[in-house]
Amino acid sequence: MEQQNKEAIIRIEGKLELMDNKLTTLRDNHLFHIERDMRQLRTLVWFIGSTVFLQMCYLIIRTLM
Repeated sequence: MEQQNKEAIIRIEGKLELMDNKLTTLRDNHLFHIERDMRQLRTLVWFIGSTVFLQMCYLIIRTLM
């Protein structure tokens, strides 16, 4: 019984190390890429919004003249 408990503890510790490695990879690598992608999307949205706003201003000014 004691031998089985030791083996179970060793298996659990191995699984914990694997989970720790996966969490570290997620934190260090994937979150950086997600943040970079979100920054690019935010820039794209601002560019499109500004373009639409400027086109509307141009149309309003052109119709007033």
